[in-house]
Amino acid sequence: MMNNEHFERLFKQNEKVIKLLAAIAIQDKNFREQIQLLSDVRLSSVEISEIIGKDVNTIRVTKTLMKQKNGKKK
Repeated sequence: MMNNEHFERLFKQNEKVIKLLAAIAIQDKNFREQIQLLSDVRLSSVEISEIIGKDVNTIRVTKTLMKQKNGKKK
């Protein structure tokens, strides 16, 4: 049976794998393409900012501008 310590360790390892795969997936894409790809797989703005290395507010503003440009205003 898995205790909290084992679960936490597994969770952290899983997080690292997700970030590594995301970094590989976006490496040859421009900034907006990176945000779009990571958003498409339902990563939050905070998670995207951690992967891309940009401020979370920059990610949020860019996502909003992209939605407006595509005619998907909230």
